[in-house]
Amino acid sequence: MSVLLFVSAPVEVVQSTTETSAQDSEDGVGVAIDNEGGIREQLAKIGGNLPPVMYVLIQEFITWLTGKPYWGQQPLLKVGRIYQLIAALLSLFSGITASFIILQSSPFFFPLLIFSWAYTVGGARKIQATICHRCVHYEFFGDYRDKWLAEVLSTMLIVQDFAGYYHDHIKLHHHVKKFASFEHDPDAQFLYLLGFRPGSES
Repeated sequence: MSVLLFVSAPVEVVQSTTETSAQDSEDGVGVAIDNEGGIREQLAKIGGNLPPVMYVLIQEFITWLTGKPYWGQQPLLKVGRIYQLIAALLSLFSGITASFIILQSSPFFFPLLIFSWAYTVGGARKIQATICHRCVHYEFFGDYRDKWLAEVLSTMLIVQDFAGYYHDHIKLHHHVKKFASFEHDPDAQFLYLLGFRPGSES
């Protein structure tokens, strides 16, 4: 079995004679599929000859860029749910504000709208797909505040309210007898509509 070791130094693939516990696997601690590893494990070798601080920064950038950490990589900063909510709201409102300022200025600056729109859409998408999603699972605060927060955010974005999202996502999508079925799961139906078919290779 191959194990990727990381503290704050370049990744090293070594042979392990010990078994990895179930908790280790759940936490993302160190088992690679084989000696070569996946694509992200190959990228983890970039900067391996640099000082540890530089290596960590390069790998953090690659993780940010790809959205995938290498196996066993730990985040530099551990952030909580309130940080995620504030970051999403800041992205949304800073994008809207920047768009307004750009539209009030010279048409020469209009191409900058691409960036302000990206911030706006990114913030809105994070609120809807991450924050509201956690709320309908009652996993943001873990109590009645989840429903209140989802109602406020969904009203602000003019998207599906808590009750409708809860019904579609929990009652239909996550239902034990309906999950990932094209007859009842709205998420699976949407993927099918987009052209994704069971057994497709690409």
